[in-house]
Amino acid sequence: MSSSTNPREAHTRSQIHTRLANLGWVIDELDPDCNVFQERAKTNFQNQLFEGKRPDYVLYESGTDIPLAVIEAKKPGGDLDRAMEQAIERYAKPLQAPLAFAFNDTFVISKHVLQNRPLKINGEELQDFIDQLTAIRFMNEGSEILSSPRGLTVSRSELIDIFKDINKRLRKDGLREGYERFSAVAEVLFLKLVDESELLREHKGDQRQFDESFLWSNFTQKFHNDDAALYRFVADSVWRNLQNRFGDIFNAPFSIKKGTTLRALIDLVDPINLTAMDSDVKGDAFEFFLKTVTNGNKDLGEYFTPRHVVRTVVNIVKPKHGDVLYDPFCGTGGFLLEAFKYLSLRSNAKNAETMNWIRTKALHGREITSTARITRMNMILFGDGHTNITQMDSLENPIRDKYDIVVSNIPYSQKTDSGSLYPIPTDNGDAICMQHIWLSLKDGGRAAVIVPETFLYSGGVIGKTRELIVKSASKLSVFSLPRGVFMPYTPTKTNILYFEKGDKQFSNSFFFVIHNDGFELNTKRKPIDGESDIKRLLSELDAPTAIDGQAIIVDRDTIKSAKAWNLRPFLYMEDVPRISGCSLTLDDTILDEITLKIDPGDCPDKDWDLITVSQNGIFLGDRFKGSEATQKYKQVKAGDIVYNPYRVNIGSIGVVPNCFDGALTSPAYVVARVKNPAFSPEYIVSVLKHPRYLRVIMNYSLSSARASLPFDELTRIVIPAPTQDDVPRLQELQREIRAYADKVNELSGKIYSLAESKLEH
Repeated sequence: MSSSTNPREAHTRSQIHTRLANLGWVIDELDPDCNVFQERAKTNFQNQLFEGKRPDYVLYESGTDIPLAVIEAKKPGGDLDRAMEQAIERYAKPLQAPLAFAFNDTFVISKHVLQNRPLKINGEELQDFIDQLTAIRFMNEGSEILSSPRGLTVSRSELIDIFKDINKRLRKDGLREGYERFSAVAEVLFLKLVDESELLREHKGDQRQFDESFLWSNFTQKFHNDDAALYRFVADSVWRNLQNRFGDIFNAPFSIKKGTTLRALIDLVDPINLTAMDSDVKGDAFEFFLKTVTNGNKDLGEYFTPRHVVRTVVNIVKPKHGDVLYDPFCGTGGFLLEAFKYLSLRSNAKNAETMNWIRTKALHGREITSTARITRMNMILFGDGHTNITQMDSLENPIRDKYDIVVSNIPYSQKTDSGSLYPIPTDNGDAICMQHIWLSLKDGGRAAVIVPETFLYSGGVIGKTRELIVKSASKLSVFSLPRGVFMPYTPTKTNILYFEKGDKQFSNSFFFVIHNDGFELNTKRKPIDGESDIKRLLSELDAPTAIDGQAIIVDRDTIKSAKAWNLRPFLYMEDVPRISGCSLTLDDTILDEITLKIDPGDCPDKDWDLITVSQNGIFLGDRFKGSEATQKYKQVKAGDIVYNPYRVNIGSIGVVPNCFDGALTSPAYVVARVKNPAFSPEYIVSVLKHPRYLRVIMNYSLSSARASLPFDELTRIVIPAPTQDDVPRLQELQREIRAYADKVNELSGKIYSLAESKLEH
């Protein structure tokens, strides 16, 4: 490439310079320790391999000619996939460099060249550059590594088992359940994490920040045979040292009361590498120890945001030096911590004034519970920034026009007594949380907030709050997160709502749906192979494009014309699988909804069959006299399609067999009748149960807590159309299926009658 660069790409390069320098790479080619070379390789022989082309950056193992990585820089919004291809084919492969990076000022993507796989740490794709030591580890260990090479890693379920054991021991120590026990375990985790962070500093060649005598690895060995001496040292010396350094965070006495309890907790926690855990360890502890406070219900409306989602949110708002950032519902501080790391990596680390600003001025957080103390501890572990973290009810204390950036995951479905302090008074916590965020932003400020799905389309005070924000936003985007991203805490469907506050109204809005966040969408949340949709989202932020079934750009007038400024992504786009041949939409020319309900009590002496639907089809659920009915039901005919709207996304749908013609079904079920005899209901149901169509159903479903597919969303679904030649065969198969279903249900009915005869009434 040319030795000159345009200003936009020059800006990208200045970002790379800063980040590499902060990570310990030596960029000055006059320095004998230089290990970063720009627009050339280190040796003449290596340069000849490029056949006249010039790499943007080549990174080397210090003191050697061994290339570790190449970096391809693109102007903001540049195509990262193409940049990565160039980095690998033009430079990494000829050099035999094991790693490749591409950067467009918004997002970093990376690959292990030999394995052709993205680089991952603790199962999460890299979203930034790495230091030399980490690069060498990727070279030696492959495309996936743990964040620290020392210590045992455990699964989340194994960690929860350890917390259960800790909980029992803290009960014996006399600590009350909930906050008191959590505070104690948080203190122990803090001491362990301090030690791990110091080991990582040493591992990277950085200077220690804590006196070695006060570190876990020292005092646990020094007093390994004397529990009483261990307790005195921790409760007095270690705690006094922390009080002197950090003041009020550690003003309370050490929570654990007995040396034997402290020793037991140390023995449980000591073997574990907490830094390498693939979840928020303090968040997991918080969830476990506080669930008793709320009688097993969701923990004060808070769910712990996965680290890769937190990182994505911070990458969306892109804080810069001078920005003042705020999280009004900061929990254990995940967003603030990630923002601190983001700013530190992109600022001049050698400038004391700059770094002091980040530590003491840039980050502000509020938390209603005593978890605020844990947030401050969390910040200390990773370089400080705890100064402006306070324990208070944010909603009781509105702020106006103060912050440049707000990032948060609002506490869902709560009630508040502070609604009268806001423009749209209500006791609805979701609405007041969002009004609080909107008011706290300066003109020109920007926010990325995780909101429940219902915030995008509900009416009432939610709709009015949404309208308040949308009508006055100068930029607006919605990034849909997959249902299951917050498992195992909740299946709640959420979105990242991004907006900028200003006089200029937005003209277009970008909607992007993340189907794959890089992890299984179940309680285990294990990493999955391949690249996640998050990479594509972040690489498209500065130059968004439409993607069938995943992304769309919608003009302001279209959103305005929707009821209450509806922001639901699939209101504006369809999810249509690739279909060979013709297709049809399940609209009102194909299906009718049966909504009429009847009262079985009108025929008190009649025996009624009540059917139920599952993933396996339709079966007899109950049989009763009309006089026993307590509600109205829908009545079905043979051939009707019946589904449970809350479980159709896992295949709970079926066709009514002949034997249940005239039977009843739950009024909560959706009943659809095929209008055109050319279309087999069995065929329609088989298509809808296909895994690809289960995703369509999920995308079209409403509700945050439980996915629900109403009939009018069903009628949007496009399926392959059977040909004229298919119709006779489908009708034949339909008759066979119903005959088998009749036989199965006949036998089931006999079993039901036999069981019924044995019961006394």
